Amino acid sequence: MESIKNNKKILQRVLFLIGLLILAYVIIRSGIIENYQILFSVSIPLIILAFFLSLGTIALRIYRWKFLSEKYNTTISWHDASIVTIASLFYANITPGKIGDLYKAYYMQKRYAMSFFDGISMIFYERFFELMILFLAACAIVFIELKGITVIVLEVTAIILILLFFFYYKVDFFLSLMERYSSSIPFLKKIPTDFRIRKLPFRDIVGVFIITIFSLGSEFIRLWVVALAFGYTLNPILLTIFFCLSIIAGLASQIPLGVGVMEASLGYFIILLGVASTDAMGIVLSDRMISMYFVLILGFVFSKFAADQYRGVPE
Repeated sequence: MESIKNNKKILQRVLFLIGLLILAYVIIRSGIIENYQILFSVSIPLIILAFFLSLGTIALRIYRWKFLSEKYNTTISWHDASIVTIASLFYANITPGKIGDLYKAYYMQKRYAMSFFDGISMIFYERFFELMILFLAACAIVFIELKGITVIVLEVTAIILILLFFFYYKVDFFLSLMERYSSSIPFLKKIPTDFRIRKLPFRDIVGVFIITIFSLGSEFIRLWVVALAFGYTLNPILLTIFFCLSIIAGLASQIPLGVGVMEASLGYFIILLGVASTDAMGIVLSDRMISMYFVLILGFVFSKFAADQYRGVPE
C-alpha cells in the first residue's frame, strides 16, 4: 500500500515536471522574455476588474457548495463553506484528475458528520455540470473548423460524460452487482456496504446547473477582460470556445493544474484570433496568474488554516 502511494507521488511529480518543461518551452518560443515590458503596459483598471471577476468565481463556488450542502440536509456556515471550497481548490489542482477534490467529502464527514458518500454525490454534481458545460461550449468549434487534436479532445470528453451520466442513472444497478459478488471478488470487499449515491430532485439539479453556468461565465468574461487590458477586443464567442478547449486539454493531460498544456493550447488559440505571439502569451500568463496561480496560493493558505482549526481533516 505504501509503495502504491509512493508511486502515485512520483507520477504526480513527473507529470508536473513535464508540464513545467512544456511551459518553459512555450514561454521561450513566444518571445515574451525579450519583450517582457508588455506586461507592464497593460490597463491596470481592467486587470483589477479581471481580478475581482476571479474572486466572483470563487464566491459562486462557495455558494454552490453551501447550496448543495443544504440540499443534502446539512446546514453549513458561510465560514466553513468558504474554508472547504477554497482549500479544495488547492488539493484538486495539485493532483491528477482533480482527485484531491475528495477533500471536501472528508471535511464534511469530519466537521458535520455528513455521510462521506453524500459528499461524493455533491462533488459529482459539481464536476459533471462543469465538464458538460465546457464540452457543450467547446463543441461550437464545429461551426469553425475541426482539426485532428480537437476531435480527439472532444471525443474523449464526450466518452467521459456519457460514462458519468450512465453510471449516475444506473448506480443502484452497479451497487447491487457489487454487493452480490463482493464475497468472491477480493477488491470489492474494500467497498463499504453503505455506499450509495443520493440523487437530487430535478429542481435542485437545475439550481446547481444555473450556479455552475454563472461560475464558468465569470471565467469566460475574465479572460476577455484580460485580453482587453492588452489592447485586444477579441470575439467573445470564439474566445470562450477556445478557452473551453484549453481547459479540457489541461484536464485530459492529467498534469496538475494543467500546467504547460493549458498555457500552450490557449496561447495557440489566441494567436489564431490574430494576436501576436508575444501578446498572446502575455494574455495567457496574466489570466493564469489572476485565476489559477492566485487560487492555488489562496487554497494553500486556507488548507493550512483548516488543518490547524480542525485537526484530523485529511490533507
